[in-house]
Amino acid sequence: MILLFVIILAPLLIFTALPNIVFGYDSASAPDIVDFTASAYELDAIYQNINSKNQSLIDRLIDSILPNFWTDGAADYDDYTVENALGNVNQYWLVAIGSVRYKQDLYTMDEPAVEALLYDKLDYSASITDRILNISVWDLTPEAYMDRLGFSQEEKDWAALLYSTLAEDQNVTLGDSDGDGYYNTDYGDIVFSNAETPVVYYNQTDSRWGNKMYGKSGTIGAAGCGPTALAIVVASLTDHQVTPYDVAQWSVENGYRCEGNGSYHSLMPNGGEHYGLTVTGIGNDSKKLVEALQEGKLVIAIMAKGHFTSGGHFIVLRGVTEDGNILVADPASVKRSNQEWALGIITNEASRKAGSGGPFWVFSA
Repeated sequence: MILLFVIILAPLLIFTALPNIVFGYDSASAPDIVDFTASAYELDAIYQNINSKNQSLIDRLIDSILPNFWTDGAADYDDYTVENALGNVNQYWLVAIGSVRYKQDLYTMDEPAVEALLYDKLDYSASITDRILNISVWDLTPEAYMDRLGFSQEEKDWAALLYSTLAEDQNVTLGDSDGDGYYNTDYGDIVFSNAETPVVYYNQTDSRWGNKMYGKSGTIGAAGCGPTALAIVVASLTDHQVTPYDVAQWSVENGYRCEGNGSYHSLMPNGGEHYGLTVTGIGNDSKKLVEALQEGKLVIAIMAKGHFTSGGHFIVLRGVTEDGNILVADPASVKRSNQEWALGIITNEASRKAGSGGPFWVFSA
């Protein structure tokens, strides 16, 4: 199963490069290999296009809901409104859950199967006020979705492993941090005030919380860049003086901890909204990024391998200089937080695998 997963989700040419080793075929030109690889490319294209299907699936859900609010052919409401909070689909979780649900049968995992995945993870609530039917639609968390599908714990663990294979490893190594590597440093009270918005700084390896567990498989110091980045933003933009420990606890309790890796990308929009902030995913739009920073808003970015991390890492973008350089608050490094960074480094090293509207999320009070 692992090899099939790699075929579909890692660069597809890996599959065609090793046919004789993996499956005993003489060459990548064997008809079965050619057919299988073509199907894999087709499936990949379907997943790449999933966000375009959201509205049609919401419409389908609404069509199934409306008849439940009619009695004996007479309307119990005069009109209805729909509010959705779907954002962009976390493609990597969808693929991981789909791979388990459909037993990684490539020929079963077609476009209708992917649409079924998207549809089945929708949830809603509805109420009538002044004869107006109010419908709210949202995505289930991965854990809740797997529960709905009846996954066993083994299947959940398998899906989590597949997801972590796709997502960047957010675990901090010694080279990624400027701490002592043993979480013995108390960073004290640090506030960066050289940008439009003063920023309360937290370091995930701080001795006050670095050794505390983040879920079951790692500490905040090792894997807590997500809740630490979110704590920085919340403490800077609101009256909630939360710490990384507080946010980490909330993240675990609400299903945003990706065991063995770090945090699901959906922690950013959903966690920010939980703490009363307005959050907008802007993809990799550098123009919107700079404009947001110039307006005094804060941005959380998920970075891939480069200057900030050897795997994956959430950082806060806290301002832009007159020269157009970006100021950051890196949860793993005060040193990097005191440097100015070229916009190109930030945008080029931001993750290309981000879900939930990333790799950049704009936060405002």
